[in-house]
Amino acid sequence: MPQNDSAPVSQPSAEPEHSPAQAAGATEQAAPAAEQAAPAAPRAPLPGEPGFKAPLTEKQLKRANQTIKGMFISVGLTLAVVLPVVFLNPGSSKDTYTGQHVDQAAVAQAAQQNITTQGFQALNPSWPEGWYVNRATWNAGAADGVGYWSLGVIKDNNHYGEVLQTDAANPSWISLVTDGSLPTGATREIDGVAWEERTLASEKKPKSLLVAKIDRYTYIVRADGGDEDFLGELAGIVQHGIPDAASGSERG
Repeated sequence: MPQNDSAPVSQPSAEPEHSPAQAAGATEQAAPAAEQAAPAAPRAPLPGEPGFKAPLTEKQLKRANQTIKGMFISVGLTLAVVLPVVFLNPGSSKDTYTGQHVDQAAVAQAAQQNITTQGFQALNPSWPEGWYVNRATWNAGAADGVGYWSLGVIKDNNHYGEVLQTDAANPSWISLVTDGSLPTGATREIDGVAWEERTLASEKKPKSLLVAKIDRYTYIVRADGGDEDFLGELAGIVQHGIPDAASGSERG
């Protein structure tokens, strides 16, 4: 018989096929691994465990609501009392006092009864026509121990100035009562007395001030910024109205 010299032909091996049941089993095996990788969500603490907060009871909720209502009622009553007082008593200003004349001599005499400084003589000058005092007070200086006499002065109902007088002035007190004013480095000579010029740099209410020590007293005069002529006139009147140490009368 003739021999067949051709090499045997190899058949490709077939890959095993997975049944649907086997595929499902593989999926179920992968699922637990994914679940183990995901972090567990934190649970709320149970009674007896740290951090557990018991819910408010009905009575506690009622008391809390009553407290809040009481707070609103209290605030409302406070505003009802305070606001009318604020509106009826506006802050002091030039317009507040314009036209209000004060018997300066009578106030000065009454103030002498309350002045605690031994021998203090309150400034009581004579004013030219069109000038008048609309405020005269004695400040005992309870906070810093420096008592001082204070006058509010009006000229022609257009110019407003203030005069302060004390016999216990110091740099801290001068800065305090002038709202932190600073010396300009210049002086103004009025009838032989050198007054130190100071200024209060304020965007709303700039002030110009003059300070001088005459005999035992220190005097501060101030006016609105830019009203330099009025400020000089006021200082001159104060200077000539200083009581004589011996007689108690004005120097003239």
